[in-house]
Amino acid sequence: MPVSKKTATAHKAMPLRRSKRFFLPPAREDAEKVVLRGRLALEFIRRGDGDGDRAATDLMASTLLLTTFLTEAGHGLLPMSLFDETERMLFDTLNTGMQTGVWVFAEPLIHNLMTIVNEHDRQLRETRLQAVIEASARLDRYIDKQKAGAA
Repeated sequence: MPVSKKTATAHKAMPLRRSKRFFLPPAREDAEKVVLRGRLALEFIRRGDGDGDRAATDLMASTLLLTTFLTEAGHGLLPMSLFDETERMLFDTLNTGMQTGVWVFAEPLIHNLMTIVNEHDRQLRETRLQAVIEASARLDRYIDKQKAGAA
């Protein structure tokens, strides 16, 4: 039986959330690129390499928040207290670094960040793409709100 043009067009315009790929984790190559960036930033912080600490700290803050949002949505294995503690330490470091230009990362903060980056890696390998997209949209809204508050 032939399909009418209206039916075929309506089928193509199906909402994205109905696509099967949104029920699977992100593509492995995409997840690996994201995780690699986070791991490189963490290694940069751990080694204390020079003037780019602000960019690495910003990336760690984004990773922390995205992992927190996925955990709050039920896709995490770490206790929320770890996220709260790490957020306080990281944002204190960020504020101090922005004010003084000196970026000092305490060993407990680095340890917590390693744990969170590992959890982020696991989440991107196991969590359905739709949940990752929703957490990313929440992160974007958070960043926009912070920028609006700073202006």
